[in-house]
This record gives sequence, structure tokens and C-alpha cells, in this order.
Amino acid sequence: MKRRQTGIKRELILFTMGCIICIVFILSAGSVYLSYDLNRRTLNKCLKETSELVSEKITQQLKEYSVIAESIALYQIGNAAREGNIALFLNMSSSQYGLNKIDILSKDGVSIVNGDSYNQDPAFLQAKEGTASLSDPIVKEGNVSYEYIYPYGDIVVVLEFPYSVFEEIIKDTKLGDTGITYMINRNGRKMAHEDFSLVLAGQNDIEDAKKDPGAYGEAASLERSMINGDAGFRFFRVKGEKKIGAYTPIADTNGWSVNVTAMESEFMSGVTVSMLGSLLLGIVSMILAGLAMLHIANRITKPIGQAAEAIERLSGGDLNLELSVKRSDEIGQIVQKVNEMAGKYKDIISDISRFLHEISSGNLQAESGCEYPGEFNGIRTSMEAIAFRLRETLLRIKASADEVTEGSGQVWDGAQELAKRSAEQSGAIEELQSAMTGVFQQSVKNAEYVKKASVYVTESGKKVDEGNLHMHSLNQAMEEVDLTSRKINGITKLIEDIAFQTNILALNAAVEAGRAGAAGKGFGVVADEVRNLAAKSADAAKETKGLVEQSVNAVSKGRSLAENTGRILKEIAGQAGMTEEVIRQIEVSSMDQVQVMEQINQSLLTVSEVVQSNMETARESSESSKWLAGQAQALQTEVSHFRVNEQDKQIGSDQI
Repeated sequence: MKRRQTGIKRELILFTMGCIICIVFILSAGSVYLSYDLNRRTLNKCLKETSELVSEKITQQLKEYSVIAESIALYQIGNAAREGNIALFLNMSSSQYGLNKIDILSKDGVSIVNGDSYNQDPAFLQAKEGTASLSDPIVKEGNVSYEYIYPYGDIVVVLEFPYSVFEEIIKDTKLGDTGITYMINRNGRKMAHEDFSLVLAGQNDIEDAKKDPGAYGEAASLERSMINGDAGFRFFRVKGEKKIGAYTPIADTNGWSVNVTAMESEFMSGVTVSMLGSLLLGIVSMILAGLAMLHIANRITKPIGQAAEAIERLSGGDLNLELSVKRSDEIGQIVQKVNEMAGKYKDIISDISRFLHEISSGNLQAESGCEYPGEFNGIRTSMEAIAFRLRETLLRIKASADEVTEGSGQVWDGAQELAKRSAEQSGAIEELQSAMTGVFQQSVKNAEYVKKASVYVTESGKKVDEGNLHMHSLNQAMEEVDLTSRKINGITKLIEDIAFQTNILALNAAVEAGRAGAAGKGFGVVADEVRNLAAKSADAAKETKGLVEQSVNAVSKGRSLAENTGRILKEIAGQAGMTEEVIRQIEVSSMDQVQVMEQINQSLLTVSEVVQSNMETARESSESSKWLAGQAQALQTEVSHFRVNEQDKQIGSDQI
């Protein structure tokens, strides 16, 4: 309880203090920002006006030099006709206007007074193009001077003035104790500065930044903006010192610019004082607000803590509460409502206890005797609904118990009959399973025989195919023999023709030998031998022809027989292929039959298991029916103890 009270108090204080801190912070930050912004804008305006003033002074000084140069040029034009002493006039003019020297140049850059040449002078080269030019510092023996070269017609006037002219201008525009005004040319070189040594050395922040970016980097960035002809205001650092500066370009120069600077600490110290004052004021305000908030939090959280303690006791079951907080505000109303809530809870709990006691005693006609406000009325409705549902449930249980008692006997008889039939089915299934096992084994053997027959038929088909190949080769050989016999027959005929011609020639030779007489006698003998040889050749040819004809006839018959044999072997091969296909189909069907028989065997095993399960279930059902009958009798006994209506009151008392 103390923890909760402290939590509320802490939360209230933290929230309020957070709001106060935020408000003080916003006010302080706003004050600091406004002070800083006002100071910045004031500095910006002041420095810009100062830098513009310096720029205008230098521009005005150059305009005065332009007037002087024009007057010198006009005098020179007039003096050229009079042939006066121009050197004396220039010396007098230099003294009059505070100049170091005045010179007049011709258009080619040569002095008409002393013959000096300015052809290498950058300022003259710019003025030669028709624009007045201001030179960079001319350092001689520790002194610095500048040349202002002004073109006028065909002559050019050179005005050399001392460093003191710019020095007086930048000293007159010094801002504060730490203010510095300096000028740079278009390359960033110092043209005029409070520190004269920087002008003598030609110091350049842009070049120094390349060697030491940390010391001169920000200054170099500012001076690049000056070189570009920009005007503005900026905070920057030089060698770790924080400075502020406003820069403005100088008109009628070749890119010169002036920068008015000062130390940031000198002009921004007021902002620091303002920040410290605002911080101190904020701390004092927060302390005072915290004390006031602590007092208010105690007045608010103390009675709330008492109410929270009472609610905690109420949640713990302690309904004997009576808070006495004399307040007429919302907290007093909370305490009053807590007291009323405790009393109402006490009445409701008492009524619930009485109602439940009646129910536990067996009186299901009990009713609530208390008013239940608001959502609590649902409890009363639920209690009465519970009693009503219990009455209906008990009546149904009683009726169901009677029905269960009657039905349990029927279940027991059915279970006995089911067990008897299941035993008969189990025996029949075992016989069927034994027969199916024999059929299955015979089917497996048939499948193996068919597989072997398929192998034999396949091998026979291969042998028939080999016989067809051999018969085809035999047919080709018979055709070659027939062709050869025909060729031999032709050769035999040719031999007979040769023998016939030889015989004729032998006869002619014998006739001629007879005509020759004794001289041809030897030749006649030869002719007789030739005729005898021809006759023998003819006889041999006739015999050979006969043999060849017999061979041709035999070959023809063999060829015919080989063709018939090949045709028969082809028919046998075709029928063997068909037989192989039929046996393969028989083999597939046999395997399918084996699988089907195996499935049937598995199904019979499943059916046998189901029948065994049914027998076991029948036995269990028989035992359960006995147990159910006993439970129904016990249930009827228990239900008789409850009074669910007026008639049951007497019945219950009688049974008890």
C-alpha cells in the first residue's frame, strides 16, 4: 500500500516537475536564443555597416585620385602647347595632395617627365586597356606605397600615394578593443592591415591554409568568398581564436575586398551572462515549484492512500470497513463509495453463502433473498439458473438411470450372443485362411512353371531364328551352285564345238596328207591322232554335260526344298513368337493372381484379427453391462437424496 501511494505521489511530482522543467527549459532556451539572435543580428548589422563604410571611404578616396588625375591630364594637354615646366607642377601637386609622386606616361608606357618605363607594371597593363587600376603594395626600404594609374585619352597619369592613406582608414573603423580591419587583393594577399609586418611580408591566409589547414582553413574559406566579390557575415577561427567578420568588396578596384573583424568573446559575452542568468532563474523556479508540488501531492495522495488501503482490505475479504475522511471533493466521494461498496458486498456474499448452503443440503428449490445491483444481478440470475438446471439434470439423470438399468440387461444378452457368433466366425475364417494358403502356394508354383516355360519358348524362338538364318545362307549357296552349273554347261558346249572343229580340221589334214603322198605320210599320222583326241574330247564333253545336267536338276530340286523349308521355318518362328507372347501374358496373369491371393490372405488375417477383437469386445461389453447396471442403481440412490419439487420432498424423506 505504501508502495502504491509513493508511486502515485512520485508520478504526480515527476509529471508536474517534468512540465515545469520543460516550460523553464523552453523559456530559458528561448531567452538565450533571442538574446543570441539579437546580438548576432546587431553584430551583423554593425560589422556590415562598418565594412561598407570602409569600402565606401576607399572608393571615395580613389574617386578623389581620379579627379586629381583628370586635372593633371588636362593640365598636361594645355601645357603641351605652352611648353611649361611640367616636372615642377607635378612636384607641387604631389605635395599639395599628400602624394609621393605624380608621373605622366605616354601611351606606350614611357614617362614624359623622366623617361622611366612602366611596360612591365601590371597596373599599367590594366590601365592601358582603358580602365583605372590600383597596384599591389610597392615595398621599398621598409616602406609601402601604392600606384593609382588613370588613363585619359592618349596619356596615362600615375599617382603614387603612401600606405598611411589606407592605414588611417582602417584605424578609424576599428571595432571594439579587439577589432581589426584589413584589405586583400584578388589573390588573397594583405593590402592593408593593423599589423604592418603582414603587409610587408605579403601574408596570404589562402596560401598558409595549404600548409596548416587547422589554423587558417576557416579564414581561407572566408577570404575565398571575398575574392569572389561576395559580401557577408561569418564566424571563423584563426589559429584557434574565435572571430567574427563582415566583408564587402571595394568598388573601382581589380578585386580588392575589406574585412572588419573582432574577437567573438568580446561581443558574445552578453549571451553567456544571459544563459547563466536564465539557468539560475530556472533552477530557482524548479526548486520553488518542487516544494509547492510536494505539499499539494501530500494533500492529494494521503486520502487516496487511505482509500487504496481500504480497497486492498476489501480485495482481501475484509468487509468490515468504515472510512472517515471529511472531504466534500471527489476524494471524499471516493471514500463514501468505498464504504457503500463494502456494505453491499457484505450483503451479497451473505446471500450467496445461504443459497449455496441450501443447494449443498439438497434443496434445489432455494431462492435468493437479496437485491443485486447492476452487473451483480447476473450472479443472482446465474445462481437461480444453476438451481433450475440442476433440478432438470437430476430428473433426466433419474430417468436415464432407469433406462440404463433396463438396457444394460439387453446389452449383456447381446454381448453373449455376439461372443458366440464371433467364435463361430473365427473357426470358419481359420479354415478359409488355411485353404487360401494352399491356393496361394499352388499359384506361386504355377507362376514359377510359367516363368520357366517362357524361358524355354524364348530359347526355342532364338533357335528357330538361327535356323532361318542358316536356311537363308543355304538358299544363297544353292543359287551360287545353280549359277556355276549353268556356266559349266556352257563351257561343255564350247568344248564340244572345239572337238567338232578339231575333228573337221583333222579330216582336212588327212586329205591333204593323202594328196601329198609319201611326204605327207607323217603329217597324216598326226592328223589321225588329233582326230582320235578330238573324238575322245567330244565323248568326255558329252559325259560331262550329262553329269552337269544331272547336277543342275539336283540343285533345282534342292533349291525348291530349301525354299519350302525356309518358308516353314518362318511360319514356325512366327508361331513361336505368338506362343512366347501368350506365355508372357499367362506369366503376368499368374503374378497378378499371386498378388491378389496375397492380398486376400492379408485381408483374411485382418478379418481374423477383427473377429478376435469382436470376441474380446463382446466379453468386455458383457462385463461393462454388469458394471453399468450397478452404477445405474447407485445413481438412482444418489438422486433420491435431492428435493427437486414438492412431491420429491416426501419421497426423499421416505427413502432416507
